[in-house]
Amino acid sequence: MNKLGIHRGDTFEEYINYSNIAYQRKKIALVQKISTPVKVLKRKGNKIVNGYFEQKSTLDFIGVYDELPISFDAKETKENRFPLKNIHQHQIEFMESWNLNGGRAFILVSFKSKDKVFRLEFDDLIFHWATWEENKGKRGFASIPYSFFEDDCQEIVSRNGILLDYLEGLK
Repeated sequence: MNKLGIHRGDTFEEYINYSNIAYQRKKIALVQKISTPVKVLKRKGNKIVNGYFEQKSTLDFIGVYDELPISFDAKETKENRFPLKNIHQHQIEFMESWNLNGGRAFILVSFKSKDKVFRLEFDDLIFHWATWEENKGKRGFASIPYSFFEDDCQEIVSRNGILLDYLEGLK
């Protein structure tokens, strides 16, 4: 079990789902995992053995918190930096549109080696993304250093019976 009280066999998205259940039970928020539609080509019993994604996914989670539409993705890294290649252009476009239409989009980033999770706001992400785009091929621009998360992002901790209280400080 790590500092957050999480068993290492569980996945990051499962932790978020546990938190979402707690938010819903406490009537704090309603947030759900969004599945990417898959076109099944071949099955073997109950198992899908061949298929493809019918469309590009947007973000992993969508919901509402205190009348604020939220949408976010969950990303993990084993490194001491967050590689921007883990985000796709269509996700950036979705997040930008989401924010322009009154919602709040962000990324939850889990640094596995540090047992820490942070909320990366879209404005910070887009700044680093644009810098990376302008400097493609140059060293030092393809990722966001861990120190940025420590200094400038909300650390997500367990609080008030919520495993990953990622809504803390969101307003």
